[in-house]
Amino acid sequence: MGRVDTRGRANTGDRPAARWTRACATGAAWCALAAVIAVVSLPAGGRQDPAAAVMYAHFIDVGQADCTLLEFPCGAILIDAGSQDAAATARLIAYLDAFFDDRPDLDDTLDAVFITHNHIDHTRALATIADRYTIRHYVDNGFRDGMGGGGQRALVAEIDAGRPTRLREIRDAEISVLDSFDGLTDASIDPLECPHCDPEIHVLSASLAEDPGWSWGAFENMNNHSLVIRVDFGGSSFLFTGDLEEPAIETLVSYYEGTAALDVDVYQVGHHGSGNGTTDSLMEAMTPHAAVLSMGAWHFGRTATGGSRPFTTFAYGHPRRETIERLQAHIPGYRSRPITALVATGVRRFEDAIIRRRVYATGWDGDVRVRATLDRRYRVTTHSTEEESP
Repeated sequence: MGRVDTRGRANTGDRPAARWTRACATGAAWCALAAVIAVVSLPAGGRQDPAAAVMYAHFIDVGQADCTLLEFPCGAILIDAGSQDAAATARLIAYLDAFFDDRPDLDDTLDAVFITHNHIDHTRALATIADRYTIRHYVDNGFRDGMGGGGQRALVAEIDAGRPTRLREIRDAEISVLDSFDGLTDASIDPLECPHCDPEIHVLSASLAEDPGWSWGAFENMNNHSLVIRVDFGGSSFLFTGDLEEPAIETLVSYYEGTAALDVDVYQVGHHGSGNGTTDSLMEAMTPHAAVLSMGAWHFGRTATGGSRPFTTFAYGHPRRETIERLQAHIPGYRSRPITALVATGVRRFEDAIIRRRVYATGWDGDVRVRATLDRRYRVTTHSTEEESP
């Protein structure tokens, strides 16, 4: 009998690989880096042909907040619905309106909306989105209290009153009882089946019922109950960890040790690039080829006297230098041209850093769009750069 991990399940140390284990030529370094990543300037319009077997991950610039639109040939899903303020909400809605104008086949419909956790920087725009677009499935971790949960509570009340949106609450107990280590999926988590491709969406972690033995206060922190979502499109793969912090990250990594469940190419950097949202063990489990941060411009929240307004990029100090250094140490490929960006050494303290590796951020690059193909080829597109990788 192997050790029992912190989610209460026997870990023999010799688990079968998850079913998305990559098939690569033996001995080819980094699988010959089948993922080819280029960076170009974001065009004003013209998104994908619905018949094309490609997907796009739109990391939308909503300031110090989080909202990612995943576009597939036959549908779209949203992971989080945050914005830093009313102006950012308006910008998000303008982005989504333009998206649906370019994709009239989708009929203003989001096949699923996931809320990783009930903090307002992940939920502020949810009520506006729910009023404006059709939502087929709504998925969260069951926690909707507090100021950040207002939009969630309103949407669930509408569903209870007859709105034709299917509600799916995910608790970690559903995941820990599975025989496989692929995570949880069903028709609400993964509602898409496109004619020429079948995206796969799995939830790898959700809200826990009992404290696994984390340090004081960690279990009460809603960040550590974030949904962790893996998205596969053929050979392409993405991981979203919400605002998961170190104790929960280590539990996640330990649970999936010996599998390929966390091994992905594109990582949405956890907790907006905070110092506690990405660990070396997670980076080693993922081996990502690119990372994208969702956070605000460094000076958002800075006052004229050098102070800060609460709950802002400047007040938090995002992203932290140690996180950027960790990302650059683990990501093998380079941006076509390095950029200089301001990173935080603490709250309200920023300094220049040179970003050479494939690390992108809405606070530096504006909207970031990642095009992915079934054969694991990527193109990264931003507003602020026009680059081509070799």
